[in-house]
Amino acid sequence: MKTLSFARLAAGVSLAALLAACNGGGSSSLGPTAGSFAPLSRHGSIALTMPHYVARPVHPDRGRSWLKPLPDKASALLYVSDEDTNDVYVYDYPSGSAVGALTGFNQPYGQCVDKKGDVFIANYGDGTAVEYARGGTSPIATYSPGGTPIGCSVDANGDVAITSFDPGEVTVYPAGNPSSGTTYSNSSCEYLWTMGYDRHDNLVGAGESTSNAICELAVGEGTMTTDSFTGTIYFPAGTMWDGKYIAVGDQEAGGAFQTGIYQSKLGGTTLTEVSDTVLSATCYDDYTDVVQPFIVGPKNTPMNKKQGKSVVGSNLWCIDGGSGEVECWNYPAGGNTPWSLGSPPVEPYGQVVSFTQHGAPAVHRSINPTCDSGV
Repeated sequence: MKTLSFARLAAGVSLAALLAACNGGGSSSLGPTAGSFAPLSRHGSIALTMPHYVARPVHPDRGRSWLKPLPDKASALLYVSDEDTNDVYVYDYPSGSAVGALTGFNQPYGQCVDKKGDVFIANYGDGTAVEYARGGTSPIATYSPGGTPIGCSVDANGDVAITSFDPGEVTVYPAGNPSSGTTYSNSSCEYLWTMGYDRHDNLVGAGESTSNAICELAVGEGTMTTDSFTGTIYFPAGTMWDGKYIAVGDQEAGGAFQTGIYQSKLGGTTLTEVSDTVLSATCYDDYTDVVQPFIVGPKNTPMNKKQGKSVVGSNLWCIDGGSGEVECWNYPAGGNTPWSLGSPPVEPYGQVVSFTQHGAPAVHRSINPTCDSGV
């Protein structure tokens, strides 16, 4: 079984009932439903967070990983995880031309990049994350934090933080040492979405237990703490640095079936929302559900000092509508998507854009001005 999106279910629903519900095949009814929008703190008792399953057989690609010679060594590469084949597909960005595939994953989910453009892919199904050199076809390192890795983040020094959804925890590995990680957790983030580094190397992420929470691993500290948040998160999603702010995701922004990104500043133990972005689409009743929004800046994520101008995401509601979709939105304007991948994977879940260490290639600046402003 594979996770499609994370939805809240009322307390008292048993795991056995959930598993039985998805054994019949097709898309289950465990996605967001009317009345499930309010923050968990509004409920009188603890709610159970469980994945929304799509019970389809997995058709793994048994071929070898491959990558075409790049048309330009400075090409930007879009990596997309596909849980239907357990592969990660590689595209030229933003043209969308398929240039390769990486094989042999186990429920690949969220991804991240380091300053060189190396790509890290979380294997939700086997408790690992795998690192590939930019444009490479063989793993160069494997991280084994355990749990259910949903995503990751790399700071400017090369430290790698891998987030497990359940149990909610983050494991931090010093640069260049995939065998020596330290794990942190906080009971307020019993379930934890991808944590992201800010420019000061603080780790910030959204999670939930009896209520939604912002959890932080401050730089130099050995304990994960909780921060207050001036905004409202209805259904947490991933967090990442956008070049100017910490961008916190929400799968049900404002209580609607649309993904929100809250640009925020961290001061002490308070995360202050400055502005917000709402992503819209038309593939399935105008719903959007992007668990891992990836904000594309002029350089690879840890090195960005200017706010990115586009965001790429796998819209999970499109899968419920019968087809996978990877879309791009102007950022931070948001609104409707002006660009989508022409031949997306069947069940895309996570994605990144990787540049060379020198940053975005000038050759791409005029290809798709509506959604490659950061490129």
